[in-house]
Amino acid sequence: MIETLALYAPEAQFVEPYIKAALPGVSVCGIDDDAADMALMISSTDIYGPEAHDMTDETATIDAGSVWKTREDDFCRTAVAKGLRPVVLRCPDIVGTGMTGFVRHIAEGVWRGTFLHFPGNEARRSVVHAVDLGRVARALAEGGLPVREKLVYNVTDGENPTVHDLAEAIAYRLGNKRISTLSTRPQQWFGRIVYGKSKYALYTTTRTFSCEVLCNDIAFRPTPVCEYLRTHVYDENSL
Repeated sequence: MIETLALYAPEAQFVEPYIKAALPGVSVCGIDDDAADMALMISSTDIYGPEAHDMTDETATIDAGSVWKTREDDFCRTAVAKGLRPVVLRCPDIVGTGMTGFVRHIAEGVWRGTFLHFPGNEARRSVVHAVDLGRVARALAEGGLPVREKLVYNVTDGENPTVHDLAEAIAYRLGNKRISTLSTRPQQWFGRIVYGKSKYALYTTTRTFSCEVLCNDIAFRPTPVCEYLRTHVYDENSL
């Protein structure tokens, strides 16, 4: 087990408590700390581009103009300069306390009653719960990593739920909130007007990614997010 982990999590700082909880006795510091034994970055599958994706893996072409490419390059450069092998976790939407981005938009819409279900929308989204990032960090910290100069992994829950199933699971966690279904054509037309073109596309576009490489390398079995949201019993120790 390592003693110090250098963690870089731009736009996902809320995952740090989950990683610390999974690594008791391990000091978590920033990437500029000289005492680190391992360098870990929480990156994003947005690096593959904003378009639709269907089980995209780590061999896919990345978006050269993505801010995530710049961030990964800088992180790897810094890690190597400090004599550390960089480990990059490319995450889709992360679910957890303090979550941001797509899943937060869904949660806020469900809470306000403005999230709408369009019948026939089978769009799927890869997601991952922050508890799994802690589990992955622990497995990596315990060693036994493949011998490669740089380790890059997609991390998902392995289920890639439909947007509607994800919203329903979030609604359950938010006190079993009700989600309105637009059942008639006039209602669906009105819903598209309310959402606007970009927001409608956001909720109806499939973006899924494969985490097979990670599962094979560290025998990782991800936690289905929707199941977790519906069944996890929260107590004083839950994040």
